[in-house]
Amino acid sequence: MRLLQPGCCSLYWTRAYLTDGGGKNEMMKKPKHMTLEEKVGQLFTFYYKDAAYSEAAEQFISEFKAGGIFLDMESLDTPEQVHGLTGRMQRASLERGSGIPLFIAADFVAGAGCKLPRGGAVYFPKNMAIGAADDESLAYESGRVTAAESLAMGVNFNYSPVVDINNNPDNPVIGTHSFGDSLDVVSRMGAAVIRGYQEHGMIATAKHFPGHGDTNVDSHLDLPVLSFDRQRLERFELAPFRKAIEAGVDAVMVGHIAVPALDEELLPASLSRPMVTGLLREQMGFEGLIVTDGMSMKGVTSKFTQARACVMALHAGADILLVDPLEPGEAQAMVNAVLEAVRSGELDEAQITRSVERVILAKEKYGLTPEQYDLRAFDGSGLELAASKRISLELARKALRPHGDAALWDAVRKGAAEGARLRLICEDVLAVFAKGLVSNGAVSERMAIASYEQLPDALLQVPKQEALIVGITCNKRMRQDVLEQLNHFALERDQPVVLVHFGSPFDAVSFPNVPALLLHDRAPALQEAAVEYLVRQLQSEGSL
Repeated sequence: MRLLQPGCCSLYWTRAYLTDGGGKNEMMKKPKHMTLEEKVGQLFTFYYKDAAYSEAAEQFISEFKAGGIFLDMESLDTPEQVHGLTGRMQRASLERGSGIPLFIAADFVAGAGCKLPRGGAVYFPKNMAIGAADDESLAYESGRVTAAESLAMGVNFNYSPVVDINNNPDNPVIGTHSFGDSLDVVSRMGAAVIRGYQEHGMIATAKHFPGHGDTNVDSHLDLPVLSFDRQRLERFELAPFRKAIEAGVDAVMVGHIAVPALDEELLPASLSRPMVTGLLREQMGFEGLIVTDGMSMKGVTSKFTQARACVMALHAGADILLVDPLEPGEAQAMVNAVLEAVRSGELDEAQITRSVERVILAKEKYGLTPEQYDLRAFDGSGLELAASKRISLELARKALRPHGDAALWDAVRKGAAEGARLRLICEDVLAVFAKGLVSNGAVSERMAIASYEQLPDALLQVPKQEALIVGITCNKRMRQDVLEQLNHFALERDQPVVLVHFGSPFDAVSFPNVPALLLHDRAPALQEAAVEYLVRQLQSEGSL
């Protein structure tokens, strides 16, 4: 286990002295030598939505001297493409921007491969599956591999892990991103993943402070209110964040969640000084980077412009503003709003300077200085290693949960042994699962559907003499009417129906009469594990 120490080079960078052409080393500029514009720039991380370097990137980096860039889905394709994009961004920052390497962030919540449409890196089971596996060593290893593969692409800051405790079945947003509904499991798995990231060179982010699990409103769409007393918050919601801080997490993302017990003004936590400075910084003793959730989310913009919210977030105590300019000129307006707030005295420049000092300290710790950072050619030799994929599959095997009483599963095995034709209804995105069952001879026919919501219509096409395997997926809770129709369909059948459910285990209450496999997510390794289990069950009766 290799710990990073402040100022050291990580395993993934070599010391490289970038020169100005005259042989003079470019050294990291300290906050006391920065202009106000340079300091404010370090506090902005801009959403980026292009697969190639564009005018927007040039504006963020060269004009605004941005401290960071967040790579949204549209900017991610293959590891080599991401490396080319991030390399160009870093060179622009060093040559025409702040002169300091960028934080380049992504939401790699399930491995560096989870957001790459064409693959090229490991897609790990999502957190709920990791929580179900409940293996700290494997959780740590998933973080280690994610760090190595992310850094190979130039991504050095992960907005992960989610340490919200998702104990509310009606939560519309957290879903399988959470490690589960157990405080203990969420705390232990979150801490393990954090160590895996950070001990191998990538900044981790515990989110969404002070806890987004027990809410029934999506903060992308409106402002959730967490209406619990301080005692409950301390005992439950805040506990995983305390564990993350104890584990040394270097960043905490503050959510857009109102908490009356902590701020009577019902401001989103991201804009609340009592929650950001009073609670997180002073009472909980967090000394690292405080990052806002995306400032374009309706939890903020239903009441404030992004520009105004930026000022309020910095006043609250945030160090990094995650902003998404949605209209021409909005990026400039946000930067100008902060500059004017400092010049007018609304924001204390000393506080801005302290935030910049935290940013610079983190960049020094992770080798993001002109003296240390090395822009190297793409090397994909460490991506998708067989050993890394084995870690993902082992997590998946441990996460799989058979659901339903023994009699239901006995009926499945008996029907298969007696030669009942097995048909598969499966969503298109579950291609690994479908291919595995077909290649093993476990099913005689496959019917593809685009979404689980098409399942009721598909069921009407299944002959009564055929047994059925259904594979469906969703990151959040599925529509209960669809699952109840499946349950009713199974009760009326002479032949067994098996559900392979790649989603939230909260759904299980809606299909009590259907034997099921609960996978918690649709990562490729989970699809493989489901195939293994089903084939093993069918082979036990000699039907394959």
